[in-house]
Amino acid sequence: MESMSSLRIFFSTCPILLSVLFLSFGCSSIPTESKRISDEVKSIQENFKIEGKFKLSNTDSKETGYFVVEKYINTVSLTIGKNYLLPEKVIVLDIRENLNLNEFIEDKNLVNNLPQIDIESFLQLLVEGNSKNLGNKGIDVKIEKESFSSAASKIYLGHSDFELLIIIKNIWKS
Repeated sequence: MESMSSLRIFFSTCPILLSVLFLSFGCSSIPTESKRISDEVKSIQENFKIEGKFKLSNTDSKETGYFVVEKYINTVSLTIGKNYLLPEKVIVLDIRENLNLNEFIEDKNLVNNLPQIDIESFLQLLVEGNSKNLGNKGIDVKIEKESFSSAASKIYLGHSDFELLIIIKNIWKS
């Protein structure tokens, strides 16, 4: 009983410490499915979610950030952010539409003639590690795979005007 009363007196005199303890235990979370599950997603016909980072080098600028691609039936949602404290940009497209690579550039004052990539080819590149349609547009594609996985871990897209590096962190079915 004596220890309980001493704890009560200690916490009543140090409310900041008590607040820090409540916040640290109350705001903690346990990540679910944080490991890379690339072998489960075999084709772009499935529903999946991909998280990763990107670096776009252009003649005028360099942009870095993170992305989240969610595919559900024929709808693709692409979330692009610079860091987790700034607002994100969400682009929702049909699988038959094109993705303008200028969407990765935050500064809209920079006018660039970056090509458009059809979403289906982009998803094939991320999930299956190949895309024949990008080579037809004059875009060089280099893929690095981890030794234990059949999915790509790093993808380099190169053109005369830009170079885009995509690093895939997580892939899982949704």
